[in-house]
Amino acid sequence: MAKKIKTLIVEDSKAIQVIYDAGLKDAVFEKYFEIDGNDALEIYATWHPDIIILDMMIPGMSGYSLLKEIRQERGDETTTIVVASSLSSRDMVADILKLGVQGYMVKPFTHKEVSQKILDSYRKMNPERADAALVDLELERKQPGMERKAYESPRSTVDGDKVEYVAL
Repeated sequence: MAKKIKTLIVEDSKAIQVIYDAGLKDAVFEKYFEIDGNDALEIYATWHPDIIILDMMIPGMSGYSLLKEIRQERGDETTTIVVASSLSSRDMVADILKLGVQGYMVKPFTHKEVSQKILDSYRKMNPERADAALVDLELERKQPGMERKAYESPRSTVDGDKVEYVAL
């Protein structure tokens, strides 16, 4: 098994946190959940995550301000950042993309495709680790007797399993 991918999830909705917790498998992802932008910045500075999943509308420092702080003020171009937001206007998405994110997921979504979408974004900067993580996920799926828990949120079941995702 490859080293776990340290993933900071900045999301204030408990329902969406449950989706991430179910979708990002413990065998691959070491997860840290934070609801506040200011606190997330502190965790980022001390924990040094490999991936940040970032909601734009969070308490404290907004997700957009946090993204700007990490990319522009701190000059970090190596941490994979995936924005997950219900904001989907072309102008907003264009502004976010200019700040160097590796992926943009439009809410609502379900737990079923979260790992794949996050690893697709991670692959852009770390192809070897992303591929190793996919192997680990596949091995976990093939484990006999593994119980699967399905978590659903009323906000995540629009059009069944539909996940809107903008590949960059």
